[in-house]
Formats: sequence, C-alpha cells, structure tokens
Amino acid sequence: MMTTITLSGAQVTQLVELLTVVAAAADTSDEDRYQLHYCRSQVHQLMPSIEVLVLAGVLHEVPERPGPGPAVRNQCRWWSAELARLLSVASAATVAAISQQPSPSTDRGPQALGLAA
Repeated sequence: MMTTITLSGAQVTQLVELLTVVAAAADTSDEDRYQLHYCRSQVHQLMPSIEVLVLAGVLHEVPERPGPGPAVRNQCRWWSAELARLLSVASAATVAAISQQPSPSTDRGPQALGLAA
C-alpha cells in the first residue's frame, strides 16, 4: 500500500512559487538549482510520500544556505514542518488501515481448509 499525500491546488501553487523564488536567489548554486527544479517538477496534488519527504528535506536545508531573505527562509521552515506533519498523519492512517485488515492466517483455520481440527 503506497501512501500518498494530498495537497490542494493552492498549496501546489504556493510550493511551486516558493521553490522558484529559492532557485532564483543569486547565491543558489547550480547543483541546488537542479535539485530545486527537480522538486518543483514533482509537486502535484497527489504526491508519493517519498517525494514529500525529499521536498521537506530540501526546504529544511534552505534556511542554512546563503541567498534567500528572512521571509523566504520562514516560508521554507513552515512548509518543511507542514509536509512532515502531513507525512506523519498519512503514515498513521496507513498503519491504522493495515491493522484493520483481516490477517490471512486468521481466515485460514483448519476448517476453512477442509481439515479436521
């Protein structure tokens, strides 16, 4: 069961704009620009949890880099924390859904297989 994170259209737009601003900062290295461009291309309303984790990590690192101003740094911190929260909620929901599914071993007792108990 693959966990996906659902974002609103407004959230997708905000994240894409934020990544664009960070990539355009004068002190952003070419390597960082490539990573930011990759993350920007992966932002969708339904995102696999691994992509959300990568994006949260990238945004978490931005405040440590030279370039972005305080407002952009704060937005990056906020989005990193928000994405981590969304991952946590989605993971908890997945664990709950899995734990509610009947176990294959409980459905196959001796009588279910036609064997005498």
